[in-house]
Amino acid sequence: MFSDWPSELVPQQGWGDEAAISAFKDAIPWTVGRDFVAGTAKHLAGSLGLTKPGPPTKSKIIHDKQLQVLMPALGHGLSFPLSEIDILRDCVNVYCEWLSALLPNPKSSVPSPILNDPNHYARIIINHFYYLFVPRGAQGPDVINRQAVLCHRVLRTLQNIAQNSPYLSEDTWQTLLMFLLHINSALLSPPTVKVPDESEGAPSSTLSLNFTGDVAEDAGEQLCERVLSVLFETWLLACARCFPPPPLWNALRESCQRWRHRAGLIEQWNRINFALTRKLICFMYGSSFPEISISEDDLNIIPTNMSKDCIAQVWYRILHIIGNPVDLSRHTVISKTPAFLKYAISSALVIEPSQHPCLQMLPSIFLTAMKGISGLVDAFLGVPNTSLDNLNQKGRQISPSSVSLSSESKDNAARLLANGRPKCNSILHLFGPWLFEAALINCNLQASPGSQHKSDAGGGASSGARRPVSGFGGEVAKKTTDAPASGDHSERLTNLMPQHFQGGRAEALGALCRIFCSKKTGEEILPVYLARFYIALHQGLRESDTAILSPHESSQPPTQRYSTKAGMCSETAASVLVNGVDLFRLDLQGVVSLVPSVLGVLECVLPEGELSTPLQLPVTLLRRAATHILLSILPLPLHFQGLQVKEIGNNSGERLALSHLRPQLVNLLTNALQVETDPSNTQMLLGGLLFCVQDAALCEVMDSISQHNFSTDRDHNIMSSATMLTTTDGEATPILEDSDSAHALFVRSIYLVCHRLISSWKSDVNVSLAGLELLSGLARLSIAEQDGLECKRAVKWLCDYIASQCYRPPRAHSKDLHSTIVAAFHCASVWLVAHPYLLQDKECLATVLEVVELGISGSKSQVKSSDAPRLKHEKELKPASMRVRDAAEALLSCVLSQVGTFPSVCGAESLSSLLDEMTLLRHCNTWGGSDQLTRDSAAQHFRYFVAQNSIMLALLEQPLGNHQDPQPTVTALIRGPFGRVAWTMQLRHLPRHKSSAKLYTVNPGRPLPMNDVGIKHNVKPKYFPDSVERIPLCKADKSVPSLESVIMNEEKSTLEHEKLLQILDHQIAFEENVQRQVERETSEYPDVETECVAPSLCHEFQTARLLLSHFGFLSLDALQESVESAVPSLVALDSSMAGFARDLEILDNTNNRTVDTAHVFYVQAGQTAPLDILSNVVSCSSVHPHFMEFLNGLGWTVNVHQHPGWTGHVSTAFSVTPQSQEGTIDSNHGGSGFSGKTHVLYWSDALSEMAFVVPAPSQGLTACHPSSSGNINTVGLVLDSYDKAVSGGGGGGSGSERSDSLPPCDADVEGSSSISSHASQTSYGQGSENRSRKFGRQTSAVACSDHKVYIVWLESFDDCYTFPALELLPETVTGLESSSWKDKEAMVYIIFIHALTNGLFRIRLQGQNAKLNMAGPLVDGQVVSRRVLGTLVRQTALNMCRRRRLESDSYQPPHVRRKLRIQEMVQKYRYEMNEPEFYTHLFTSPLC
Repeated sequence: MFSDWPSELVPQQGWGDEAAISAFKDAIPWTVGRDFVAGTAKHLAGSLGLTKPGPPTKSKIIHDKQLQVLMPALGHGLSFPLSEIDILRDCVNVYCEWLSALLPNPKSSVPSPILNDPNHYARIIINHFYYLFVPRGAQGPDVINRQAVLCHRVLRTLQNIAQNSPYLSEDTWQTLLMFLLHINSALLSPPTVKVPDESEGAPSSTLSLNFTGDVAEDAGEQLCERVLSVLFETWLLACARCFPPPPLWNALRESCQRWRHRAGLIEQWNRINFALTRKLICFMYGSSFPEISISEDDLNIIPTNMSKDCIAQVWYRILHIIGNPVDLSRHTVISKTPAFLKYAISSALVIEPSQHPCLQMLPSIFLTAMKGISGLVDAFLGVPNTSLDNLNQKGRQISPSSVSLSSESKDNAARLLANGRPKCNSILHLFGPWLFEAALINCNLQASPGSQHKSDAGGGASSGARRPVSGFGGEVAKKTTDAPASGDHSERLTNLMPQHFQGGRAEALGALCRIFCSKKTGEEILPVYLARFYIALHQGLRESDTAILSPHESSQPPTQRYSTKAGMCSETAASVLVNGVDLFRLDLQGVVSLVPSVLGVLECVLPEGELSTPLQLPVTLLRRAATHILLSILPLPLHFQGLQVKEIGNNSGERLALSHLRPQLVNLLTNALQVETDPSNTQMLLGGLLFCVQDAALCEVMDSISQHNFSTDRDHNIMSSATMLTTTDGEATPILEDSDSAHALFVRSIYLVCHRLISSWKSDVNVSLAGLELLSGLARLSIAEQDGLECKRAVKWLCDYIASQCYRPPRAHSKDLHSTIVAAFHCASVWLVAHPYLLQDKECLATVLEVVELGISGSKSQVKSSDAPRLKHEKELKPASMRVRDAAEALLSCVLSQVGTFPSVCGAESLSSLLDEMTLLRHCNTWGGSDQLTRDSAAQHFRYFVAQNSIMLALLEQPLGNHQDPQPTVTALIRGPFGRVAWTMQLRHLPRHKSSAKLYTVNPGRPLPMNDVGIKHNVKPKYFPDSVERIPLCKADKSVPSLESVIMNEEKSTLEHEKLLQILDHQIAFEENVQRQVERETSEYPDVETECVAPSLCHEFQTARLLLSHFGFLSLDALQESVESAVPSLVALDSSMAGFARDLEILDNTNNRTVDTAHVFYVQAGQTAPLDILSNVVSCSSVHPHFMEFLNGLGWTVNVHQHPGWTGHVSTAFSVTPQSQEGTIDSNHGGSGFSGKTHVLYWSDALSEMAFVVPAPSQGLTACHPSSSGNINTVGLVLDSYDKAVSGGGGGGSGSERSDSLPPCDADVEGSSSISSHASQTSYGQGSENRSRKFGRQTSAVACSDHKVYIVWLESFDDCYTFPALELLPETVTGLESSSWKDKEAMVYIIFIHALTNGLFRIRLQGQNAKLNMAGPLVDGQVVSRRVLGTLVRQTALNMCRRRRLESDSYQPPHVRRKLRIQEMVQKYRYEMNEPEFYTHLFTSPLC
């Protein structure tokens, strides 16, 4: 910079008023001069008040001529040997006190001539101080300490004057700076040596040759830090007050380059650079840019009055003050100074200057310099917590705070790089030349003759034909090599090799990686920088030195410091891995050429169980970085199918097809899973494994389609798969071989994951959940060659895993353990639903039912096949926990009702029947259709019973319209924990297919009667004897009046007599009729009137009683229990009570599957306003071309008005409205058609439902939601008030919740306008449509609903740090939130998707900082292909919600919530009846 300016740094012996002092020394002998100086100094020091108590006396020196005599004597005294320490101390005290003349309040002991012209005499005093700092030769530690004390006193005084003096002139400033330069040169220019104790007599000027490898203890080493700090701090003060001229800057630069063998210089250089950079960044990028953290003492280094231009000038000049920092790795360059040459000439041992022992510290100094430059790079990138303290830590280049390792941040939302950071080209313009040169130290840039796919074992400086970049060869190195190996002195001489500087080289590589990984979306990097960067990375990755050298181990022989061992990673490769995890996640042109080199290092790191890492780098961190890189290159072979790359450094012309690396990648992934022990790393590898299997499966499917459609000359789409690759010689080779096919990967994944689950992962909840999520993903794969035996083994291993977890000791049982069991039951359900043929196998069925029994009861009925099974009533019901029992019941229900039948005839949208009371009643023969039918009135026609306290029966005894047979018919709506089903049953004596058959057998006729019936005697019975009438009457007989006399006397008796006569006549007629009938029956056969005829048909039945009786609920014991038991097996409900229909509707709206919602947003580059983000999806022209394809991959489109399942909002969920409300989607929409107004994206399986909503701009956002916080706080209040309004209005309504699939029979259903948006529905709740629908989930039903899942498509990846997640919460209301839901309580999970220009997609996950974190299969930072993007995003969103539910203490499974609903209705609407009333109720028909 100042090479054209002459340096003002003259030789040392010609500076410091040498002429005056020499004349004084030559005029008198040594002893006389000593006595004169001692007396003079003692006298002057006595008047200062420092040695004696009392104030200082006024100086008697009043003339300049007096000072002209005294000051040379004091200057001569400062050059005395350290044995005259008292004289030196007095001279220093006098001069320091006299310099107070430059301060506002000078001391009274200062002579008046100095007060009159302080700058003139200050310059003389400063020149004389130089002699105090001149080294005295070989001295002992005690003597050096005495000199250091006096030097510190002088430096403090000069620093105080520079800071506080208002009188310093320009000449004085320059003299002060020159003085500081000279004393630093005198102390720091000579090589560092270890000196012996001081000998008696005159001081010696000959340096001792008794060298050791220890840290030197000369005066320069002891004062190094202090003199340098004063120099730089004073220099900064001069820049603010009197800017130094160019010759002084040139002198500073030349001086610093002669001091570079001193570690203190680089430390002070870093310190000043950090302080200046902090100020520079502050005014260049604003206060919002992350600041460098420096100590409190360094905060005041930069003067406050220094202008911005001055700071920029000084920063740049100080940055280049030591020249090229890479020269620190060249000991031959560092030793090319006069001081080193003088030492080599005077030394009998050191032949060359570059052999001095102090140069052994160069590796450590070089590392410190590279750390400083790396810290400056981090400061400009805006890396948080960049500080000088981090530079002193070992392994700074591989610190966990590295920019690239985003997964290491505790807060995933924290920005790792500043948004306003400079471009990569700008940083490379500043630091690129140094970093590239440092990264290529001693690298052979001549291309190798062959291709290398793994780390080259012959790298480094091994061949003489290779041209090294750095100067480690030549005659100097030859002399070093040929030096005698015997003797004690050989180990003390410098024998530096390139491997000694790997720490600094690794630091430079790490800084380069961080610079290139900071590339913004759309930013262009100069091709020359990319080329140099790739060469540097290639050389760093193929480094052959696998041993790690500590900078402080330079004293050890090279043969002891370096050894090649298996399972070790070089320091440069480790730095590249840890700092370059984003290399393949960015749109770096040509980065795929590094894949072979990177893959070789990954094979050294990941499959090794015992890995040695550089310095103090944790093995876990290195393996995590390697895993990140592996996940980012996994999609490359199948994505770039026909791409052939040329490896860097290969001039043979051979090219490597990326598709050939796929087997190597897959093997690396599986081998890493086998040895990995860290939970986070294991989960990441599991996510990559599932991606590989799914990508291969879809690749094969797409290839089969393309083969079918294009039999010849097939066009290879970049996003499709090709199984054949044409090489340069014309031969076709398969891309997916048998060992790498989807089926092979499927089998390998099942074996590996299941075995690891049972053996080593079962104790870690997060890894177990990740493994089970992977198995669930494998179960849903559609693979053509899928083997049933492998699926059976997977289910068997799952059951074994559940059993092993349940049988663990009681003290091992915890919430986390039970969470893994619950997840395993869910995984087993997924496998059985996806592969229903497994239950055809008796062994598999028995295994599943055994583990279900274990989950429900806590033990198995038959532990071993030889044991006798224990019956149900003999076992104690003691499950591992209620959560485990609920999960086992869910699996059992899935086996009985869903396996082999899902999806049902109603579709995957609903597991329950779509028929309800109103629909069934409309199709009854007895319903005329004229009355307005409501849910309340429809319930009156049904009998309601609850069986086993968990199953509600709604029985309709009226035949439906499509049944004409006069059979006893009952229609049952069965509501249970797992849904609602409808059955119609008839009492038939023959099967339906036989009852209508006609019999054509011949009538055998009536049998002939037998007339011989015996003799019949007609004998009339007599009640009295015949002689009774001949007996004469006596007086006693006549005492009783006759009947006629009694009747005639009383009118009342007459009437009663007449009635009695009528009764008698009627009885006589009846008996005569009976007599005639008996006579007819006793007559001879045949008799037409006595023929047998069929009875008349009965059209009235009590079919409900018959049904209950057939199921055993009406036995005598059961009836008695129904009356007496607290929880009977059968309970009758009163449907006429108020609120019954409303609670019945709430029960129907309690879904029997888990429901989740994900909201999809599209963010254009730089957008942060919510309204702008929502407006992007209005038109397809404003979104990415692949965005709509991605949306269609999440699920299928459903109309919210005709969809019976979950729609993303309770106002439209589980209901079907008239056809008039069906809307259409604009064909040109960009996703707004799925906003929930008319359509949403929907996906479901037998266990879960998920809706994907794309919020669009609505009136509610601008008018109803002026502030996000206000709207969020009112959501719960709106829901509560709305629920109260609905409950107060009864259960009537025109809509049919979960309506039937039959056509409606009435046409007068109320119509209503379509909804505007979810936000407006929640805010207002107006209109008949909204009033008829219920928000109605109680607290127990909405447990664990206070979390949100965002899927955000980013055009610019940096926008993930500014995404307004909380501001968009009002647009994500689903109606399931509890009343206490607020913005600070909402847990927001975000899946960011960024489309790369190469057709792949980069993923970032945010919000997974809970205990059960890292839901898969997507991993933060992963790169995935286009064909699996939608599937993996959907699975990740679903697993996020599932893990959230597992972590929640208040969550209840859907079937448990439905069971509790039924039990609540039993308590509210149960009939309170005694036994007669219960019988009466059974025989009484309901309202017709």
